[in-house]
Amino acid sequence: MPGVDKRLSNIAFTRTVLGVLLGVVVLALDALNPVKLFLHVFPAVEPWHIVLVCTVLSAYIWISEFKELLYFIVKVFLNSILSIFFRDIEVIGRDRLPRHGPMIFAINHANQFVDAAVVLGTCGSDFKVSYMMAEASWNRRIIGDIAKALDVVPVKRAQDDAIKGTGKVSFQVED
Repeated sequence: MPGVDKRLSNIAFTRTVLGVLLGVVVLALDALNPVKLFLHVFPAVEPWHIVLVCTVLSAYIWISEFKELLYFIVKVFLNSILSIFFRDIEVIGRDRLPRHGPMIFAINHANQFVDAAVVLGTCGSDFKVSYMMAEASWNRRIIGDIAKALDVVPVKRAQDDAIKGTGKVSFQVED
């Protein structure tokens, strides 16, 4: 992709892979295994204590990073769905998008959910994309719950406040 610098994400990925591999090596060698060393130095500590601490810390990470994890899961899901329904999506001018600061994508759409999925699928890897959604959809059960978790902003539209009238409208054709 021209104009988009992927080096930072490649460095982060490489560091993550190296960290995981180092962790596997350390856990595989008994002399370097930090859990076994800790249990040897502190014999009063039982292995289930370490399991409990690790479980609590994992739960804390999941809870504190829930929005980022949900954003990632939704992005992967939508990319999978898009790849099923669309063979190829071409983005023209993506290299001209600013790298920093907010921007607004104004989309003239026929379907509010497909357009949001396309923007997230094509620009979501470089930017954190946020959305505005009709308040009627935002208040719905499953779609609204996901929208609230992703910090979608509800917008009250005029047609959402329309009240069905009780009167009659009639037309008379005059000759």
